[in-house]
Amino acid sequence: MKNQYVKFFGISLIIIILGFSILNFIKGDDSKQVNKDDSVNPVNIVNGIQEVKLSWGKLNYNPGEIIVKKDIPVKITADMSRITGCYRSFNILGLGIYKYFKENDNTLEFTPEKAGNFRFSCSMGMGNGKFIVQ
Repeated sequence: MKNQYVKFFGISLIIIILGFSILNFIKGDDSKQVNKDDSVNPVNIVNGIQEVKLSWGKLNYNPGEIIVKKDIPVKITADMSRITGCYRSFNILGLGIYKYFKENDNTLEFTPEKAGNFRFSCSMGMGNGKFIVQ
């Protein structure tokens, strides 16, 4: 009897994850995937570093859009009290940036070397946004 519950739960979880993945794939255009209720992040430049605070908004990352300058170092600090689960594995697609945020390691530092619009997301593609390098 117990094995039936475990099997049912496992299959249900797989169906839910597949559903989210298919939904994100069907949405298609990256600009439609950004949660418009999330704010555009005001990037602060401190000691020559563009600082961004990444948190959790309305069912997505907050901010949903991050705008930075090319060739100036960026430091993204994750709010570990708000970002949980797969949202801790943060990717900026197109720039080859990946970071798994941990309690004792919640910052990502890099210098964007090419301009453009890039999608950022969690490892499962459920949380996402736009990373704009000008």
